[in-house]
Amino acid sequence: MKTLIVLIGLLMPSLTFAQYNKRYSELTMQADSLFMEGDYEAASRAFGEAVAMTDFVQGVHLYNGACAAALAGDTETAFNRLYARLNLERNWYSDNIEHDDDLASLKNDGRWVVLLDSLNTRKRRIEANFDKPLRRRLQMIMKTDQEVRIAFMAARNQMPYDSIAVAEAEKEMQRVDRINQEQICKILDTRGWVGCDKVGNAVGAYWAVIQHAGLEVQKKYFPLFQEAALKGDIAREGLAMMEDRINLFEGKPQRYGSQIVDDDKGGKMVYQLLDAQQVDKWRSEMGMEPLEDYLKRMDAHR
Repeated sequence: MKTLIVLIGLLMPSLTFAQYNKRYSELTMQADSLFMEGDYEAASRAFGEAVAMTDFVQGVHLYNGACAAALAGDTETAFNRLYARLNLERNWYSDNIEHDDDLASLKNDGRWVVLLDSLNTRKRRIEANFDKPLRRRLQMIMKTDQEVRIAFMAARNQMPYDSIAVAEAEKEMQRVDRINQEQICKILDTRGWVGCDKVGNAVGAYWAVIQHAGLEVQKKYFPLFQEAALKGDIAREGLAMMEDRINLFEGKPQRYGSQIVDDDKGGKMVYQLLDAQQVDKWRSEMGMEPLEDYLKRMDAHR
């Protein structure tokens, strides 16, 4: 049984979690799909309907909605959503917003300069006591982790299927994973958990690399991730996924239903559940959406 490779963009736990709402999730999924299809006006409308649900709104969707609006030529809405994220997430800033081509149409507007000034002010305040060399190192590790997975998935999805290209991409992914694992393990072994107070959201690199590691490595560092989740450095969802992955590797049923495997018909299915009746209760406790909604999003089945 072969486990699926999924990008961290789909699995990476958010450091902030808004209460789950099925309609909100449906709208943002629809908006993402429309955006990928290049229908920016429709994507912006879908994002707009979602973010109007203020009890559930998440900053990432305000940002993506701003990108859709900017690409659709709706400058006013784009700025409204970016400033809404500023107000929603008091510690939000971005290292990459100046280079985001989706927002290029906003850069000659006076409000762009004000926005960047606000973000840079926040960045200086938040990063004043950061371990900047370690943060940059973790960011680079995360970058390479994702790049090889994007390349692997591109090779696997290419038509006609090229088994040699897929094998080469998988070999490169494994090579990069070994290098990244060595670096992350050395950091954790010598320095322990260096958290958000010192490296910000770059803590995600720990989770990404260890989640892709083997069973013994995951079991060794799992207690560190439990402590990190208690401190709020990683979301409970990330901890749940790691626990499920350990159980999968050990041939045990999974508690939260996060692990998807290939079925015998070329599709995807959820790996064996510990208790199908309790799974949604356990998922809710970890800040996760209901299992059926997750499976729909992952195009998988029970």
